[in-house]
Amino acid sequence: MKNYFKALLIFSLFASLSHLYPQDSGLRFKSDTIHDEYYRVVVRTVPSLTLELNGNYDFGIFELSANDNGDFSSLEFKSGENFGVRHGFGLYAAAKFNLQESGHFRLCVSGSYSKFSSKFSKLLSIQNEEAFAEYAVYTVGIGVENSFTPSYKFKPVVGLSFIASVISGSARLEYPENVYTDLDIKPAFRLGLSVCSGIEYLLNNKYGLNCGIRVVHANIWLKDTKVSDNPNEIYLNDKRVVPRIPYSGWRQFAWGELYAGVNYYFGITQKEYVIKKMLK
Repeated sequence: MKNYFKALLIFSLFASLSHLYPQDSGLRFKSDTIHDEYYRVVVRTVPSLTLELNGNYDFGIFELSANDNGDFSSLEFKSGENFGVRHGFGLYAAAKFNLQESGHFRLCVSGSYSKFSSKFSKLLSIQNEEAFAEYAVYTVGIGVENSFTPSYKFKPVVGLSFIASVISGSARLEYPENVYTDLDIKPAFRLGLSVCSGIEYLLNNKYGLNCGIRVVHANIWLKDTKVSDNPNEIYLNDKRVVPRIPYSGWRQFAWGELYAGVNYYFGITQKEYVIKKMLK
């Protein structure tokens, strides 16, 4: 897990170096020679609004990931050691509004869906008789981003968001051996944070591409543990209580995302000027 945070930190530091290079105060200039004595200059403004849509591969970290090399353990799940999953896939959408004329700082409003499972077959909705755990996570967020070079085609980005999530799921336990128990995990509301570092690339004045890494910690606040009246239902039970009860423990619902997608830009305009070359 430390390597994921190191990679995120190194990328963020690399992106911040863009401030060391001279910029054009929110305007982008490109020039090429059209005649021995003249140049063409293209002036492009920053986008006023950016819509982003991503697909992502998710990987569980901390207690979201099963301890035994990612393999699900019914005994560990019942004792509250982890949530029992590792892999997942998801979708992410965001609207990003400029907070200043230069376009460096943006307000980011986002929504996402992720599905995690201990079995790839369950991610593909293929039924099986093995023990498993799976979760569905719906998240909304609001935060800020720094686009280091907003008027250039190549745009390094870092961001921080406050998020609210609804987490639910199901599990099938094999405990004792060859005895299976099906459980529903009741929806739980949690608050947390996400951080991201990525790259945007402008294809033209309307469309662009993006990719990067995002780390999400969904249950920093409002952890809770309760006992259900139904023996086939449990709560998320991510808070340690005394005396201990089954399926409970101090567990972090956190994951990393490798994402890639497309951007749609609003408000970019450009003009071309022909400038006479100054004679020496």
